[in-house]
Amino acid sequence: MNPLSQEELKNKIQSIINFFNSSRYEEVIKKTIPLIKKFPQMYVLDNLLALAHNRLGEYNDAINVLNRAIKKHPNNIFVLNNLGLVHGNLNNTDIAEEYLKKALIIKPSFLDASITLADLKSKMNKNDEEIIILEKAKNVYEKSYPLNFALGNAYQKKGDFNKSLKCFRSCLEMNPMNTAADKAISLMTKYDKDNIHLGEMKSKLTDINDNENKMWLSFALGKALEDTEEYADSFKHLSVANKIKNEKINYNTDKDERLFNNIKKLFGKRNFPKIEPSNKKIIFIVGMPRSGTTLIEQIISSHGLVYGAGELNHAHDFIEKNFLENTFQFSKKTVDEFKDKDFVNFQEYFLEKINSDKNIITDKAPLNFKWIGFLLIAFPNCKIIHSMRNPMDICWSMYKNFFPSKRLNFSYSLNDLGNYYLLYKDMMNFWNDLFKNKIYNIEYENLIKDNEKEIKNLINYCDLEWDENCMSFYNNKKSVSTASLAQVRNPIYKSSIEKWKNYSEGLKELSEFLTLQS
Repeated sequence: MNPLSQEELKNKIQSIINFFNSSRYEEVIKKTIPLIKKFPQMYVLDNLLALAHNRLGEYNDAINVLNRAIKKHPNNIFVLNNLGLVHGNLNNTDIAEEYLKKALIIKPSFLDASITLADLKSKMNKNDEEIIILEKAKNVYEKSYPLNFALGNAYQKKGDFNKSLKCFRSCLEMNPMNTAADKAISLMTKYDKDNIHLGEMKSKLTDINDNENKMWLSFALGKALEDTEEYADSFKHLSVANKIKNEKINYNTDKDERLFNNIKKLFGKRNFPKIEPSNKKIIFIVGMPRSGTTLIEQIISSHGLVYGAGELNHAHDFIEKNFLENTFQFSKKTVDEFKDKDFVNFQEYFLEKINSDKNIITDKAPLNFKWIGFLLIAFPNCKIIHSMRNPMDICWSMYKNFFPSKRLNFSYSLNDLGNYYLLYKDMMNFWNDLFKNKIYNIEYENLIKDNEKEIKNLINYCDLEWDENCMSFYNNKKSVSTASLAQVRNPIYKSSIEKWKNYSEGLKELSEFLTLQS
């Protein structure tokens, strides 16, 4: 076989890049591996292969590729950046930071590494450091779209919406057809019918050709038209956005249903390992997404003794790696078959990832509701707060929002949302029956209607002395990265209760389904 010419090789690499840009990551892997064997010194191929594995969530495979690449190219800034990126996704924050800082020592103006390092600081709940890194890079790359977008996100999490809007508007000036900026702006904006940005979004809708940007713009228009009470048009745009996303991910509930059933089997014997509590107390705030978990964390973390850690992946990551054989099957038949040391390791792993000297920590990853049994064993002194809300308000609020986590892929279909809600409800019934008084169930609607009473009950349950700051939670300066980032910066309001009824015609089937199953 004749060797490839430089032009042929260049065309093959461009073809692989095209596959990557169109999210065809399996094709990237398939096409890249044989080329790496022929051209082992071409780091661009290693990077493409690793990034494809990374996008598929195959982080260890990505690390293996990059470890081989860094041996061949120890000072290659692109390989170093990608090692930082993937280690960050694995929550290996110290290792990730080491690689990224090395890349920036080699080339201080390396924009990709600055953005990756800033994102790592965000994951570590160090929002101020994130902003410092990005602002420094902006001195060199003032007109960079990715940099302005990252900085807009950073200021948005901080609650500095004026600076955030300025960054996102700069993005739209540079590329008005990249509509992720429109979606970001919509989260911070209360629209009326004369709003200039609303008019801009409507005018460019017909000019958007690719599905990704059509999805972002449709989510943004859905939110804006809800503000202007044009509910039929809002529903239409949100349906388009969700259809695009759902077709891309092809989710079904089978694996989640099997996982939930296997959790119940695992805890069926009710004979649990017993370990010593840690010197830190974790307050786990769980429930369905959009059930009020962000508000509850904002309230509790306003207390002077509490560190609000946000949504942590630590529990999920450890359980997935150490207790599960695959996405739904456990390595043991019953929980008592696990060793005490397994749960001691869980506790130690979790606490090593916490970036705070405070002894009381909140973790508001909602889907930790799946792991309540594991949490109560590994953290005997922990508190479990379960936020409940009208199921239709939950499902509708999820449907109208975009979530970056693949774990929430059930949220882009009303049928999937209904089925998942029932799995969640059944799981929580199981935990409440099993652990009874160890779970504090709070209704979002009661928190909204009688906030002083409910907030004092929350603080009392957490075994904390009363702190008046908890009543003015909206002044809390901690970063917020959830869809509630704008709402929790304001005092409690009641307009979110039964908001789904504005869309009752489009949600009729879901409402009937949940009513029949209740």
